[in-house]
Amino acid sequence: MKNADAYFTVEAALVLPVLMGAILFVIYILFFQYDRCLLEQDLGAMALWGSRLEESGQERLEEKVQERVRGLYKEKYMAWDFAVLEASLEKNTFSAKGAGRVNFPLPGWNFWGFGNSWGTEKEYRCSRLSPVTFIRLCRKVKN
Repeated sequence: MKNADAYFTVEAALVLPVLMGAILFVIYILFFQYDRCLLEQDLGAMALWGSRLEESGQERLEEKVQERVRGLYKEKYMAWDFAVLEASLEKNTFSAKGAGRVNFPLPGWNFWGFGNSWGTEKEYRCSRLSPVTFIRLCRKVKN
């Protein structure tokens, strides 16, 4: 029987799981960042949309806002679980707020916090301008 060196096999058996775990961890970080950016984009677009709403009665405005929140396409988020998604119109200011989290598939992957998930929240506010105020601001800038 021939004597063979097997240290490459032992090193590969130790290094390969660590390398695969690191790659999966980076992929989850990228999922989190992608979904966070999507959330910010959707909330910003919703806030701009809400700031352009025309007056048609407070009940009708609230109905439009809630319809827009329900109509948000949530299937584009890869690993995101929504915790909060709401929009409101108060005192001529439109507010869009959202929060979510990414759950890790394995316990112990969250090195920077407690629990088994990362989360974030964001809120955008836009003030609505009346046409008179807009015209006054334009004239002020012109002069």
